[in-house]
Amino acid sequence: MSDKTRTRLRPTIHGRNRSIPAAGPPPGLERRRPEAGREEGVMLNRILDQAFDHYVFTRVDQILNLAGTNDAGYSKTAREVSAALDQLLALGRALKAQHPELTGLVMDFEALTALESGQAAEIAYRQGLRDSSQLRQAFMTFLQQQ
Repeated sequence: MSDKTRTRLRPTIHGRNRSIPAAGPPPGLERRRPEAGREEGVMLNRILDQAFDHYVFTRVDQILNLAGTNDAGYSKTAREVSAALDQLLALGRALKAQHPELTGLVMDFEALTALESGQAAEIAYRQGLRDSSQLRQAFMTFLQQQ
């Protein structure tokens, strides 16, 4: 993902009535409606979810890019997949008169395959994060028993 399409998390400052009644509490200590706290909690959770999703997407992309340059097996497989798709597209173009839907089908297959592999990588990365937390807890428990 390029820097131009990256989103940056910016805090939103909500305008509020700055005039304080003479007998009112000082700024920041006003009583808030319970609903407002819930709304802010939901908004905060949504922002955190979006930020975490963005982090995971970016990190998985970085890992796959590194694997493409540092992992010979992954690089070889990626080249083979690309070559097979090129062959399918060439075949689709050659048979376009007889089967006009073939080129579109190959292109859809390519896009869906890329999406599926990206989702699989994301699922594995998220599970790795969960596993690392559980492994750390298990290791700490083991060390405390020694």
